[in-house]
Amino acid sequence: MTAEMTSGILYLLVGAAIIYLFQQRRSQLASLTPDKVPELDEEGLAELRLLVKTAYERMLYMGVLFLPLAISTMRGSSNVSRLFFLLLIGLLFLSNIPPRNKIIRLLERYNLTVPDLQDRGIKV
Repeated sequence: MTAEMTSGILYLLVGAAIIYLFQQRRSQLASLTPDKVPELDEEGLAELRLLVKTAYERMLYMGVLFLPLAISTMRGSSNVSRLFFLLLIGLLFLSNIPPRNKIIRLLERYNLTVPDLQDRGIKV
């Protein structure tokens, strides 16, 4: 097995793992109800849902981008295509920071923390 094939398989596994995490966390989004987070009013809960959904979707896009990266690596395509996909993955990773920071600020407004949500079964 060549190094390119090994790298391609690794990228494929990373992409599959990220997509799996998205599916698991997205299914937990339905459990984000007022009784789980009674400190939030209706507007705060809607904003939290939107921000969490945005963060999860960007995570999905990042996972999906690992698939063409894996294919281009396994086929031995040029380094330019691999760099392009790695750049897109990096940009998606960076674009996921603002929604997560907004989530933290929203929680601070309502005197909550991320560990508080995790204790209630909500993963951010």
